[in-house]
Amino acid sequence: MASVRSTSVDGRGESNNSPAGSLNQAYYAHHLPKEPSADSNSLNDAYWRHFKNAGPQPRTEKELHSGLWGQSPPRERKPSVTWAAMHGIKFSDREATNGSDQTLHRRHADSLEEAELSGRNSPRPPKGKKRNVSNKDLLQQYLPPIFKWLPKYDRNKSLRVDIIAGLVIAFMVIPQGMAYGMLAGMPVEYGLYSSMMPPLIYAIFGGAAHLSLGTNAPISILVADSVTAAIPTDTDCSDDPDSADCARILDATLLLCLMSGLLYLMFMIFRFSIITSFVPDPVLSGFTTGASVIIITSNMKHVFGISTKRGQIWEVWASIFEELPNINWAAFVIFSLSFMALLSIKELNRKYKEKMPVPIPEQLFVLIICTVIVAATDMDVPKVKDIPSGLKTPELMSFDDFGALIQPAIVCSIVTYILTFNVAKACGDLYGYEVDGDQEFVANCIAAVMGSFTGSYLPSGSFSRSALVGEITGDDGTPLHNIISVTVVALVVMFLTPLLYHMPKAIMASIIYVALKNMMNFETAKKLYSVSKQEWGLWMISFVSTSLLGVTYGIGLSILASILLLVKMQAKPATRILGVLGGAEGLNDKYGCVVLDVKNFDAAMEIEGIKIFKFEADLHFANKDHFEEKLKKMQSRSQWNRLHTVIIDCSSINTIDLTCVKMLERLHKNLKLKNTKMLFANWKAQSMRRVLDGSGFYETIGEENFFLKMRGALDMAIDRGKWEKGNEGALEQFRQHNSRHNTWSGTSSKETYPSIPSFENLNIFYVEEKGQEMQGFLRGVREEGEDRV
Repeated sequence: MASVRSTSVDGRGESNNSPAGSLNQAYYAHHLPKEPSADSNSLNDAYWRHFKNAGPQPRTEKELHSGLWGQSPPRERKPSVTWAAMHGIKFSDREATNGSDQTLHRRHADSLEEAELSGRNSPRPPKGKKRNVSNKDLLQQYLPPIFKWLPKYDRNKSLRVDIIAGLVIAFMVIPQGMAYGMLAGMPVEYGLYSSMMPPLIYAIFGGAAHLSLGTNAPISILVADSVTAAIPTDTDCSDDPDSADCARILDATLLLCLMSGLLYLMFMIFRFSIITSFVPDPVLSGFTTGASVIIITSNMKHVFGISTKRGQIWEVWASIFEELPNINWAAFVIFSLSFMALLSIKELNRKYKEKMPVPIPEQLFVLIICTVIVAATDMDVPKVKDIPSGLKTPELMSFDDFGALIQPAIVCSIVTYILTFNVAKACGDLYGYEVDGDQEFVANCIAAVMGSFTGSYLPSGSFSRSALVGEITGDDGTPLHNIISVTVVALVVMFLTPLLYHMPKAIMASIIYVALKNMMNFETAKKLYSVSKQEWGLWMISFVSTSLLGVTYGIGLSILASILLLVKMQAKPATRILGVLGGAEGLNDKYGCVVLDVKNFDAAMEIEGIKIFKFEADLHFANKDHFEEKLKKMQSRSQWNRLHTVIIDCSSINTIDLTCVKMLERLHKNLKLKNTKMLFANWKAQSMRRVLDGSGFYETIGEENFFLKMRGALDMAIDRGKWEKGNEGALEQFRQHNSRHNTWSGTSSKETYPSIPSFENLNIFYVEEKGQEMQGFLRGVREEGEDRV
């Protein structure tokens, strides 16, 4: 069987045998009739020169790789000076900017080989050798963070600000802890217990110096709602702290804390923290806003001094309206006055922030005033009454409700870790230190497990308290402030709880309602609506489901909606039709070309007969139909009678599966029957090598149709268009022949009979004929084309 080898002619009428940038030239460099032109400086020309000067030419892909790079596959870009410096390769300024590719590649290969053999300046030690790590460094790596910052503690800089921050946070935590403990469905003292052990553990194991761990409004309502949904009871602890229902709620809440702590450990060991990636910011914003609606509803009984039923949000509001005739006006007045006082003092702190050494503890101030007034007047309002003195004795909770709490524990641990880690990360970014996710898992795990035995419900980071710590301590802050605040809270619990007997519950409601100002993010929803309808939809789903169904089902549905949106985005990603900036004239720039979306940029113009299609995602089985549909729609809406080339911009395609390989082969065959060429630009072969080589993709499509850059594909497409204009008669004869003899289209690269001479970057094509008729016909097409050009 004979073969014909033909050299194509470019649009200028000159013979052009030089490579111009396709992947094929490296594989077939030994077929080139002459070396590239002197002014050619493409990456693949450097490969060609290296092979030419290196002796025997490579004939297989393995030989190709071993010829220049040892056993490593070739890189698809020129080695930059910065990248070379990482490997100990030194270039002069002239070589780095104006030197030839041959010099750069040869020096790079020699220097890299020397560096790898000697182990010098290599980013990793040579194979078989290990880094020298001292026992001291190994010990430091696994020691708790307190052993890293405490030996270096600077008393002159940090001690004063840590003491001030610890005292301020303690004065803030005491009323907040009691209010949030009540919000979590527990007696108020459990909020104080939750403000002792967890922050103490975090001071030892935590990585964020400014984080204040303890009680938090969103997590408090999350815990209360989770326990209520799993353990239905007729009453709660705010109605009767000594009831059997309250005892069961306490055991379930502490068990939930223990289970969440153990889940932290499992998440760290099995790398399940990836689930946190499916809770985007709009979901968290909608969740906290929906949780604020539940918080408002659950505390209305303290605002009006009435009793309400437990149940869904509409059932609670129905109970509130039924009890309105029995409103306690004294409790309502205390709530209203304390609420306005808290807002006023908060505004004073903001207005005179620069003039005050420390902010006024508005919550503690209002709590003391209201308690004194109620005690002096013996006002008939719902009160906190007896609070046990002393620290809670560690004890093991009941495990009777373990099965019912598995699903709530998973939800609580995910949401709590996301909120806490976001606060820690924000502190680290603001004050310039790294926060390790695994270390945060360890700290939160130990804090939750130890806290569950000492009366703490699930602890979480507080953004408001952490921000206040940062304002007071600045860059000099350390975790010591947690130890100081724990000491103050412990002293209050041991000696001062009898003074809180007359504290009205209405003051707790006012503290909680003021804190809701930072939780209600309706402005975020308004902004999302104008920016991204999809993210606004996630916000609305999270908000509505949390408000109506509770925080457990709300966050679950929100995560499900996020996953479904992600699947939709992957199944139907964006597609674009690109044009060349400046049109065909933009290709005169020897440094390349710029392609942009024709819909968004008026200066981006399409070249006649050429369509550039960009797919903004990886190719996989879920989006192959969308890819094919959009590509066919683009062809059918072409503004030209003759579409001779389709270029696929693969800059966003990093992976591909076998299903899509078959789809591309089918598209290639269909386009070929229409005498349309399909090219692939910005091709990333290295990341897909195993799938493509194993499936025979290159043999079916032809290696000459794949390009490292867009410029090479455009040059070939333009040359193809020029040839067609000069060979209309030959093309018509070929089309008629194609309709009579439809047996020429082969399936392998060596049996591919292009409808016109293919101007691949090698400017060469090989044909193995299936008969003398086809051989003579193709030779006539070639000769007629050369004569006309």
